[in-house]
Parts: sequence; C-alpha cells; structure tokens
Amino acid sequence: MERAVVSRKTLDALIRAKLATVDGCSAVEALPVTWHENATARCNWVIPGWVGESALVLQCRERLEHYLAFLQDQFDIPAQGSAE
Repeated sequence: MERAVVSRKTLDALIRAKLATVDGCSAVEALPVTWHENATARCNWVIPGWVGESALVLQCRERLEHYLAFLQDQFDIPAQGSAE
C-alpha cells in the first residue's frame, strides 16, 4: 500500500494530540519523529524516544500501540535533508 507523505511536524502533532486524549499520559512526551532508511516495506520514520517516568512511558506506549501502527501504515515523512 502506498503511504501518504506528511511533514514531520504534522506527524508529531498527531502523536501529541493522541497522547493528550489518553488518561494518565499527560506527563509523557514523544520525541519528534526522525527519518530512517526504508530498507523494507515498513514506514520511513521512528519515534527515537520518550520523556517521562519509565513505568508511565511504558504504559502509555502500550496504550498507543494500535494508533502508532495505524500511523505507520498510513504515513511516511520526507527523506532526510529534503525541504518540508
């Protein structure tokens, strides 16, 4: 399936907005998405890390798992070094 290309800012905003709706996750923050080489059919971006208390981060990541999988199936970001 062809993925739509969206800006990093748009993808970050979608992730932040979803986090804001999940109970108990207001103190957790995803670092901005980064591009990585797409050697397989997977998306070309990753969340390089999370900020917050480790147990809470783990819990919130589990709660977002399905949403993040949806975003990974739907969207890519512009290649490293390209203008957004």
